Amino acid sequence: MQVSDFLGMIKKLQSQSPEHALMLLNAPTGTGKSYTIIRVLCRYAIKHENFRAFFVTDQKKNLKEQDFEVAWREESGPVHKAFSERVAVVRSLEDTVNKLINDWDRQQIPDFYQSSPIFKKSLENLGNAFKSFGMMKENEFDLKTAWTMLSRAEYQVRRAMITILADKAHVKLRNISEEGASAFKLDSISKGKIREFVSKQPKADSKWLNETYPTFDLEKKQIIILTTAKFIKSYTPFFEKRSKAFRYSPILKDALVVLDEFDSTKKQILESAIDEALKIQADLNSLFVDLSKGLNKVNEGQLPAKLGKSFTSRDAFKEILNDAEQLTAEFKLDFLYKMEEQGRDSGFVMHVPQTNWVSVGKPWHAYFDEELGQVVLGGQARNDLHFHRMLPRISVFLKGATKFILNRAREYQVSENQKLSSLDDAMTIEDACFSIYAALGLSKSQAKILFSLGHDFSSPTKVKTTYHAHSARRFQQRGLSLFQFTNDPQHDLQTKINACFFNETPERYLLNVLSKANVLGLSATATLPTVLDNYDLDYLREMLGPRLLDGVHYLSDTTIKEFDFESRYTKQNIEVKVETGIVDRSFSEILPKNNQKIDNKKIWELDAELAKLVNGIPASEPSRIDKKYFTRRYLNLFNSFVIFLTDQSMTSFLGLQSLLPGADGGMDENYIKETFTTLKELVGRQDGVNTELRIVSSRNQEGIQEQLSEALNLVSRGGKRVYILSAYQTIGIGQNLQHEMNEFEREQAANIAPKGVSKSDPRQHTIDLAGMYLGEVTHILSSNLPFGMDAAGLHSIIEREYLFDANEINTKYLNEYLTSLQQQKLKRHPEYARSLYVSYSRTIIQAFGRMNRSFNKMPAIRLVMPVNVLQMVTGSGIDIEKTGQEYRCLLSVAKDWERDFEKHSAEIAKQNATFNTFRDFRFVLAYLQTSKSWAQIYHDTRWFYVRHPTVSDKDLKSSQVFQQRDDEFGLQYLLNEHLDVSYEVKPINHDNGQFDFSGTGMEVSAEAAGLVAMCRYPGLKEALESLDIPTEWEPNERILNPAQFYNYRGLLGEVSGQFIFQNEWSLKLEDFFKPENYELFDFQWEGKVALDFKNWRDAPDVDTKAERQKVEAKLAKLQANTQQEWRVVIINILTSNQVQPVMTVDGKILEISGLIDHQGNFLLTPEQKLNVWRFLNGTAINDSNDTIRLQD
Repeated sequence: MQVSDFLGMIKKLQSQSPEHALMLLNAPTGTGKSYTIIRVLCRYAIKHENFRAFFVTDQKKNLKEQDFEVAWREESGPVHKAFSERVAVVRSLEDTVNKLINDWDRQQIPDFYQSSPIFKKSLENLGNAFKSFGMMKENEFDLKTAWTMLSRAEYQVRRAMITILADKAHVKLRNISEEGASAFKLDSISKGKIREFVSKQPKADSKWLNETYPTFDLEKKQIIILTTAKFIKSYTPFFEKRSKAFRYSPILKDALVVLDEFDSTKKQILESAIDEALKIQADLNSLFVDLSKGLNKVNEGQLPAKLGKSFTSRDAFKEILNDAEQLTAEFKLDFLYKMEEQGRDSGFVMHVPQTNWVSVGKPWHAYFDEELGQVVLGGQARNDLHFHRMLPRISVFLKGATKFILNRAREYQVSENQKLSSLDDAMTIEDACFSIYAALGLSKSQAKILFSLGHDFSSPTKVKTTYHAHSARRFQQRGLSLFQFTNDPQHDLQTKINACFFNETPERYLLNVLSKANVLGLSATATLPTVLDNYDLDYLREMLGPRLLDGVHYLSDTTIKEFDFESRYTKQNIEVKVETGIVDRSFSEILPKNNQKIDNKKIWELDAELAKLVNGIPASEPSRIDKKYFTRRYLNLFNSFVIFLTDQSMTSFLGLQSLLPGADGGMDENYIKETFTTLKELVGRQDGVNTELRIVSSRNQEGIQEQLSEALNLVSRGGKRVYILSAYQTIGIGQNLQHEMNEFEREQAANIAPKGVSKSDPRQHTIDLAGMYLGEVTHILSSNLPFGMDAAGLHSIIEREYLFDANEINTKYLNEYLTSLQQQKLKRHPEYARSLYVSYSRTIIQAFGRMNRSFNKMPAIRLVMPVNVLQMVTGSGIDIEKTGQEYRCLLSVAKDWERDFEKHSAEIAKQNATFNTFRDFRFVLAYLQTSKSWAQIYHDTRWFYVRHPTVSDKDLKSSQVFQQRDDEFGLQYLLNEHLDVSYEVKPINHDNGQFDFSGTGMEVSAEAAGLVAMCRYPGLKEALESLDIPTEWEPNERILNPAQFYNYRGLLGEVSGQFIFQNEWSLKLEDFFKPENYELFDFQWEGKVALDFKNWRDAPDVDTKAERQKVEAKLAKLQANTQQEWRVVIINILTSNQVQPVMTVDGKILEISGLIDHQGNFLLTPEQKLNVWRFLNGTAINDSNDTIRLQD
């Protein structure tokens, strides 16, 4: 790659600020992207003093500190700027301590520290703590204690250094009391004096301090190098005891974050987020009650005025207080909850966007026991408090309240930071939020969980943009909540509902970073469309819009030619051979195939030995498949041995499997070594002595790179041919397997170096692997059993939520999967989930990257694999031009197994869009009578439906109702590729929003909604048009989904029914104006009669008895709200038959089964109209004015 490539990318990203952008670049392995970006970062930093970059790499071995130093020195030229003062390598606590101890042993610490007694003593204590840490860190239970002990000991070393430096800089220190030990409080002036003193010391002394503690003056650092694990955690400023998270620190403001191996960072961020979610827990009831009390303290003026005013001056605060009061009353949250069962661990409830998942397989119920004075929780039939509603509603309340507090904290942060000048002293948003929660009276653990709930990815300073960020991905927007129930003798009067929330996906973490900085993501697989092993790029595209950039547009013609491996291979006559087959029964399938005459008796012996070994493997269910699997796996591996042994031109060969041989892999390492030796004797002939098998494993004492170097040196210097056997995870990413050419290889090799590459480039003198065996890739999707609610269990559910968001699985599959977990059974992986196949392919592409590190190739490259691998690789959504020649050749052989993911995904997208709409409306119905804002959203969304039964993508996304939210609430219109104005669908479960779009039974159209018939009623067509309601559906890009159609049909019935009723009875119907009565019924007349219009058409698919019970319940609620008697008229608009109105419930409810027929004719006779009038007025049948009314 060229320097100009990355310079163009950086300039583009820098021009984006403050509206920061994410740029991704797919660059094949071996094209020098890491080398080039390092040089470009150094050049840009030297020329732009205000530029700051973070170079974040996935593995410690790839920090490339030496490469940075060489590049910095070469780019600096005559105007040399000290590398250690401008470039920082921020290490983990463990690595920093290790450096301190090693430097002391090697006498590399400056004299004025070494000669100090307090420094000596503190370093001695640190050494002891480090030894203890080494012994304790392997135990999960001891790790936290060990880390805390090491952290305190390290701080004492820094404290000693600060004391020494302050004394020499004539700075007075002031102690402050902190948790665990006292700390120093230094102002900016004092820190400045100490930094000035250090800058005047001998170069070696200041260099040691900056290298050991780069946070001594991090504000001056222009390039900060660190691992992903360190970047997602925190750093500790040299003068501070407490650490700061990078993403909340002002050090990140307007910086450039380079994520090397971009897609691999997701795994670490996800694991960290899961760990944090499970670690931070709080009792739900206590959390809610304590937060409510704190907010009431604000309302009552018990907190500082500057904080109180920012709360109380806003209507949203009043709504939060009102919600808290409503929830407390509805669910009796000011009383203790107690479970009937006495077991210590009583199970859990998980709330995912699609459902509440209960570990016991049946819902819990709750009621208030007046006599006990507490809420009883269990499996009893009585469920007055609707416990299944309580958990998600409290979660929603907490998220809304914490978002409000976050915004107040931002105001407080800005106010406080105006008084400060140093980045070290600046208040972070984390500090501001914790300060407010402490003032509200919440504990530190409660503050942690609330902060994790409230923090989002929006920018603290509002950036004007024309793009509206939005997404229908419910898991991304809402996360999941876990509630675990525990009884304990020490809280015997209550069952604790311990709540933890997984609220921040890796994508939302990345968006949070992007609210402050630009991000450049580099990888050979940066843009692969898998939500399992890469970020959900479609979600990022929805949220970022034009701020998601493709780095390929900034590549020079030279680089594009460099990426054209096909031409480079063809020019040098390099052939890539893909060899596959089904080998799963006997050694006889391997040996004859390679034209070797082997004694059948020897083959039988080999088969018998393999059968004996496989039969001895402990069986799991179903055992027959397990044994066949291991037989197939052994034989395919041995087939690659035979191919390697019989091809003398292959000097180096790599075999990769999902698990290495060993106790945990079910394969025997000694047996594999022995079989290699046996095959070497059988087929290797005289050259067999020249071949070696080396197994490279993280279980070995030597490091991975050392093991690889030793094995490859056998080829370079020992004249051997070597088969290296390892695992995808061990050397699949980030390891270099090129080696110096031996004499034979120099004679055979073909050079594919691009034009203009220097002869001194190290890639000119090394050679890549001659072949590779690709074993089956497993564990793409977690299937861990027995299932438990731990990190592994949560991870497996999160993976399925990702697949649901991406429309790769539907509700049916997700529910079946959750049920299988309850039953501790395996569930088959979804056959058409594209991410599984792309993740599989990603593993293969990364593996091929190990044989693309050099410019020299053997003339024939052999790729050996079982047919199962061919069946799993795909080109779907992958930019094939940015992959190596090996993967392109593999795809050409695998084309017969390519699947049509698009068709399957389009079907699921319709199902999931409909289900999400259904869930949205079920959610909002719970808030219609208590929340003005939700009631308004409900009103606006339904009116948008009746005005837009079909809609263009542009009109949908530019509409006010779409723009007011970021989650496409209720607006999941279906793509309408054929511009239809009607379609059919099969309802699977009306009550759960599930539909089959390949079936029939329900029509979605203007006619099915009754629109055509209603428009035949005199004047109604014109009335609808005056309300901007289309009287026919026009072809357009999007069309209503079935759940939207139900709401469309309902509101259309209300509008049409109001018009017809007012026209026929000459009455004026009015809305219910008080919020508590909203949507109980459609209209009222003169404050005594409620009217509800139904658009059921001819054969209402409703349970009449159940509908009457609903009406009775709503009538009772209306009467309780208004403290007066009401009557109700229930009116269906359309029917074919004239039916007598029916009066029920002691004359309080009148049912009219139809107003008009399909020709628009009014159906009621004058006598029936009169009876309706009588009901409205509450008058008797023989009223003296009947005759006059009848004539009228």
